[in-house]
Amino acid sequence: MPTPELILEGSVEYQFPLSKISYYRIGGPASVLVTPKSFNDLELISRYIAKEKSRFFILGWGSNLLFSDTGFNGVVIRMKYLFSEIEELPGNVLRVGASVGASTLLRRAQEKGYGNLARLTGIPGSVGGMVAMNAGTHLGEIKDLVTKVETVTIGESGSDLKIKTFIPDDKSFSYRKNHFLSPHELVTHVELRYEPKDPVVVKTEIDELYQRRKNTQPVDYPSCGSVFMNPPGMNAWQVIDQVGLRGHQIGKAQFSEKHSNFIINLGDANSNDVESLIELAKERAKKLLGIELHEEVKIIK
Repeated sequence: MPTPELILEGSVEYQFPLSKISYYRIGGPASVLVTPKSFNDLELISRYIAKEKSRFFILGWGSNLLFSDTGFNGVVIRMKYLFSEIEELPGNVLRVGASVGASTLLRRAQEKGYGNLARLTGIPGSVGGMVAMNAGTHLGEIKDLVTKVETVTIGESGSDLKIKTFIPDDKSFSYRKNHFLSPHELVTHVELRYEPKDPVVVKTEIDELYQRRKNTQPVDYPSCGSVFMNPPGMNAWQVIDQVGLRGHQIGKAQFSEKHSNFIINLGDANSNDVESLIELAKERAKKLLGIELHEEVKIIK
């Protein structure tokens, strides 16, 4: 275990059970969980990681992740409090802190009339996480809104954090991926383009989309959202259905009856249960349909 020499304005916790902070409610202990509250905290964390040559993982809201039951041997940086502001800029642009949750951003959109943000309705997690994976719904992806991304480097040699700014272009994103963030970069702020609209109309749109999500997705159970990316020409849930896995269960993990591209935790599921379902679906899709399924969920070990 690393020596407890890391003192922050935020918190430092050892052997912290990741199941407590992941949407799946699955995961073993992190060697160190740090929750920074200031830029100075980030500098201290970065120096610590570089000095200890420690593995690290940047955690937003834990919504698109499956942590292994063995835990994470390294430092997990939980971005919960830092970079949580929303600021209006000229030209119908919002500068949004990476830790802001999608639900918080959508509430502000309803209050202020930020049109075209409704496409983010139902996506769990933080703005930084959404940019990192180019999150989206049937209405579109966040890449269509992003005009600028601000980052800092973490854990590289040297005492100072390097601040970078990216202006995305057509090659910066693809389906559920970004192509500009290095493993050492942490998103701090994102600028998003919005369209002014009547707040009443925006609220109606978002409320209807939330109701659609409630009607079509298993929101009453822990999950990571969609497990697989959609293969060309069809939806991943259709593949799961065609290979006969809707409702299929291993241990306490199950392909949801309500939406079969969701693997839900029925209670006390472990990472092996979920991974076994993922591998079963990939094998059947390849064997029976000749389709390669690729995970959207990120498995962290």
